[in-house]
Amino acid sequence: MSFGASTTTSPAGKVKAGQVTWKKNMAEIAVAHNIPYVATACPSYPIDLIHKVQKAARIKGPAYVHVLSVCPTGWRIPTSIAVSIGRLAVETGVFPLYEVENGKYKITVDVGELRPVEEYLKPQGRFRHLTPELIEEIQKRVTKEYEKLKAKTKL
Repeated sequence: MSFGASTTTSPAGKVKAGQVTWKKNMAEIAVAHNIPYVATACPSYPIDLIHKVQKAARIKGPAYVHVLSVCPTGWRIPTSIAVSIGRLAVETGVFPLYEVENGKYKITVDVGELRPVEEYLKPQGRFRHLTPELIEEIQKRVTKEYEKLKAKTKL
């Protein structure tokens, strides 16, 4: 999710508030193409990441593991909080950790109730320009997408 981020190619300014498009959900695109194993992972949850890579290696046929990589330089955060920012991405629902094996969804790190997305956005310099209205728009989108994911796990 880089909507609203100020980046080198989409700087925030008077004309626009940074990136104006949402990232494509690559894991869902892989699922739609019937890839036998699709997962999301984050190094801030190393055991989950290791298990998913091992599982992907054992799958007959293609596998796709989408790994969130926190970038202290690009995200304008101190390196000392990189692991906690990765955890916040998961705990806020911005980057949920799940796997889809032969079409069956499973959330692998269930955080219970999501933390406010603002907790993930505020420490990052790339989001410091966001207005409360834009943060609320991001919160609504994240909540909606997380609820859709949870519904898929019940199928």
